[in-house]
Amino acid sequence: MTHKAYGLVNGQRTEFVAALRQSSETPAALQVAMVVSLSYEDIVAVFYVAIKGGAQLSELDADYARQVLFDTLLNDSADVIEEAQLTIEETEPGTDEYALIQAIRAKVAEVFAPVNAPAPRRVHGELVGVRR
Repeated sequence: MTHKAYGLVNGQRTEFVAALRQSSETPAALQVAMVVSLSYEDIVAVFYVAIKGGAQLSELDADYARQVLFDTLLNDSADVIEEAQLTIEETEPGTDEYALIQAIRAKVAEVFAPVNAPAPRRVHGELVGVRR
């Protein structure tokens, strides 16, 4: 039995598979929701991990890109993504790896820019729309 997971990226609902629940026979006990703020470079690192794992850059249209984003964030460790960030920072211009990273950056800009995350606002000195 495959249990689907759901997430939002800038208001766009996305369905994906949470690997830890993929074949689980046990009933769900609770739901977890979190807000993760990502920079464009964070997303580049996430897609770098996904592409190194076999995803195809050419397949990353908006819908599939959101699925890959959630799948990689949930199913790969933060350490793997951080390691990708370090690899990206150390990649020398003029290499095939650098060209791949530039292509990923272009795809991230195409799919996610401009990010229209709602800005928090203050009403009577209190932040509205921000959960603590």
